[in-house]
Amino acid sequence: MSTKNFILSLLAGVSILSVSAFAQSSNGKVAVLNYSAVIRESSEGKRLFAEFEKMVAAKRTELQQKTNEISTLQRQLVEQSASLNPDAQRALNRNIESKNTQLKRDQEDAQKEFTARQQQIVRQIANQLRPVVAKYAQENQISLIVNFSQEVFFVNPAIEITQEIIDQFNNSAASAGSTSGTQ
Repeated sequence: MSTKNFILSLLAGVSILSVSAFAQSSNGKVAVLNYSAVIRESSEGKRLFAEFEKMVAAKRTELQQKTNEISTLQRQLVEQSASLNPDAQRALNRNIESKNTQLKRDQEDAQKEFTARQQQIVRQIANQLRPVVAKYAQENQISLIVNFSQEVFFVNPAIEITQEIIDQFNNSAASAGSTSGTQ
């Protein structure tokens, strides 16, 4: 484990212990939620990430085609180097370099696009999840819900509510879908 991860884990653990102590002294309930698990395991998260994976697969196919095209040109340069005049070799080299540069730019652009889309998915789920978590906290008289997506040393399973939130989130999304479909 890296020092940075260890420090983050330690801080997360101390934060949870501090929160637990606060909640016990104020007679409030504390619960923990694995937000990353909600994103991965909820119906909405699975749907959005399946769409994301299709987008990634399509972009990978496109980039692989460009890589194959460059490989073909490189093979052509090697195989025909003896028969090509110097101007034709230089032109082929420039074409290969140009395509390599464009491929690198396309890969960088794709990575930026993927990162932005992942962040958009997380924000979208967070916006839909907030009212579900707030309602759950109110119904169960919970004073504080802590996200423990980072590494945590110990969580009492009795205060871990991730599955309940996933179930309620899925139910609320299904209800919203059936309500909007009937209007």
